[in-house]
Amino acid sequence: MSGELRGGLSVRRWVATLGLVAAAAAPLSAQAPGEIVDVEVEPITCWWRSSTSAVRSGEPFTLTLTCQVVETESTKVVPDQSKLDPAVVQLEPFEVIGGSHAPDMRVPGKRFFQYDYRLRLINEGAFGADVDVPQLQISYRIESQVARGEAVQGRDLNYNLLPISIRLVSIVPEDAMDIREAPAAAFQAVEAREARAGMLRLVGTILFGLAGVVLLVMAVSALRRNRVRTKADTWQVSLRAVAGAVQKELAEVRQQSRGGWDDTLVGRALAAARLAATMASGHQVGQTRATASSAPIEGQLLIRGLLGRGGALVSGSLTPQSAPDAGVASALAIFARARYGRDGALDSSALDEALDTATATAKQAASAHSWLSDLLKRKARG
Repeated sequence: MSGELRGGLSVRRWVATLGLVAAAAAPLSAQAPGEIVDVEVEPITCWWRSSTSAVRSGEPFTLTLTCQVVETESTKVVPDQSKLDPAVVQLEPFEVIGGSHAPDMRVPGKRFFQYDYRLRLINEGAFGADVDVPQLQISYRIESQVARGEAVQGRDLNYNLLPISIRLVSIVPEDAMDIREAPAAAFQAVEAREARAGMLRLVGTILFGLAGVVLLVMAVSALRRNRVRTKADTWQVSLRAVAGAVQKELAEVRQQSRGGWDDTLVGRALAAARLAATMASGHQVGQTRATASSAPIEGQLLIRGLLGRGGALVSGSLTPQSAPDAGVASALAIFARARYGRDGALDSSALDEALDTATATAKQAASAHSWLSDLLKRKARG
């Protein structure tokens, strides 16, 4: 196993561990079928692995703790891992500066867990000597399953992990102020970073300026196109306004249907869902000029103009049979059966799901007919 693990699981280490487990299990697999073999195993076994055997003063290195515990259907070893967390464990005279806990790995009859600790040693009296990582004691209990499926907890036991030695091979210069300090950056490196930052700011400013110019040109082009519309179609409501009205209508239906569905709410939901499906599929929305006294009939949605004057009565023509999307077709069919069915029963759950589908379709239609989408379409046609 490799001892160096930065932020994740070392594949080679686990492959080596699996190899050891497979080698240990080989004699058992050679037994004749049906033969029972009693094998005495340790409930818990742990070992250290260091990324290096010698370090300089203050040099970080990785120390890996790997443990295997018995875990079968009848017996489970439960170690106390709370004291092994990198933020808690104490390994004096070594200083723990970080670490990680790899995901557990399980094989038949055993579970492996692993911790990586980032350590460094600062000890003026240990130059040229071997320094032991202190003996680590791991508490555990053995949990057994009885005949009725209940778990029986054993008494607390301790496992003493043998220490490992790290050699401190070099000293620091006599004029060193603090070996914990990061190396200072040279003036040239600082100037290079400032120059690069200034260049990136300049490029960002230029790009923002170009984006503003493009948006201004697009806005002027849109205004010019709106001015050349004929008077004959000025009474018509834009598809963007229709999409917004459909979303508002579906939201009101959802709010009012929380107290229960009725025929009126189903009819409103059906009309709005047909409009949403018609717009999302690219079909033509039917519009009839409305007056101040106009009232919508079933299947229509009234959209008022500015200050409540004029507007249009809009309706969708899509049916469950002509809907290109299966989900939309199902939603339209649910609303139609609830509104025009003979039994008169209202399935609230099915109606709520159909309303969710209609709302999602209305959002899709609103996105397809947003101000930016319409502007890009006109630019493409022009």
